[in-house]
Amino acid sequence: MKKTTIILCAFALFILGGCQMEKSQKPSDMDPKDLPEGRAFEDEFTKGFIQSTEEVSPGYYPLLSKNERFEMAFPKEGLMASEQYVSKDNFESISFNDWEEGKDTSSSVNVDFHSYFKPGDIDTKQKSLQSKIGLPLEFEEVTEGQQTYYIASFEREMEEGIDEFVYGLAAYIQKENNAGGIFVFYTIYCEANCEDTKKEELKEAYDWILTIKFSDDEGAT
Repeated sequence: MKKTTIILCAFALFILGGCQMEKSQKPSDMDPKDLPEGRAFEDEFTKGFIQSTEEVSPGYYPLLSKNERFEMAFPKEGLMASEQYVSKDNFESISFNDWEEGKDTSSSVNVDFHSYFKPGDIDTKQKSLQSKIGLPLEFEEVTEGQQTYYIASFEREMEEGIDEFVYGLAAYIQKENNAGGIFVFYTIYCEANCEDTKKEELKEAYDWILTIKFSDDEGAT
């Protein structure tokens, strides 16, 4: 009886250990049939950045930059542009699109990390965002842990002959305890019912920007 109990316990520990090992595996190391649904897990390049199949929030998974200097939540239907990806010692640029079948909106996102941007001189960084957007921006300041977010919304008038509405968020994120800064451009393209969905889409984009963390920040997870 005692011997049987020991064998059963050992078998249970073996099964438990196997389950934990599977959960700790990165998606790029897993069998495709065991991965969640979504473009992010179907594309080899995108999948290589995702750290786990455990959601950090509904429909989002943890992503770590190749230089391991920053992390973010990544949408399951997100698809990274490998041809636009850039990685250097002091710079990394990630671009991706996010869209779902049946939705009137799609998103294009660009995240640029600069290792040498020191705290301070925020006006210059905000002017850089305004220059790239080509519109005046009013920034909201949000501090979490050792980093500060400067976030502004923008909206473009529809051009003649183009049946598409464009709006989104521009942001700069500064590490306050060391050098490091991130520019974010989150652009939403809407083909119909824009006023009905704009507020919700902008809220989702705003919440997503707040998931971007410097990996060595005390607020990082």
